[in-house]
Amino acid sequence: MLVVTGPVGVGKSAVLAEADRLLVDADVPHATVVLAEVARCWASTSNTASTPLMYRNLGALWSNFAAAGATRLLIEQVLAGDSSQQLGYLREVIPDAHVTVVRLNAPISLIEARIRRREPNPEDELSAARWLAPRMDLWKIEDVVVENGERPPSDVASEILHAVGWLR
Repeated sequence: MLVVTGPVGVGKSAVLAEADRLLVDADVPHATVVLAEVARCWASTSNTASTPLMYRNLGALWSNFAAAGATRLLIEQVLAGDSSQQLGYLREVIPDAHVTVVRLNAPISLIEARIRRREPNPEDELSAARWLAPRMDLWKIEDVVVENGERPPSDVASEILHAVGWLR
């Protein structure tokens, strides 16, 4: 299991999409999940309420993906602070998985510019990025840090997949 993390606006979604494409092109059996998306539900009104649902849904998805032949799982998730609980949930729903965490890094000015381009009302996401970015440098929750500045997402995805041995 490869978890791509980083602050809001660092480019996780773009890099994950490119990693998925590269694995498809290489005929590597895998599944790709944006973890927050599997928690969207009318009853989920807060992050706290949606967390158990999100991980249960991931477990069900993985069961189906594995039955279809997937042997690897790409996940996008913001890991914050003591991420041992979040990683514990991942290991609980996918017990035999070896988890590798890759953190994307970029200058805060670039992250802010990306957020402003994509969000009509960017203040909440700007605040989250400004709070997360410096703390992620201190938390060191990752196995690998990959720079995602002004590089094409396909180059970043290729670097990640080669670093973890998923592409040769």
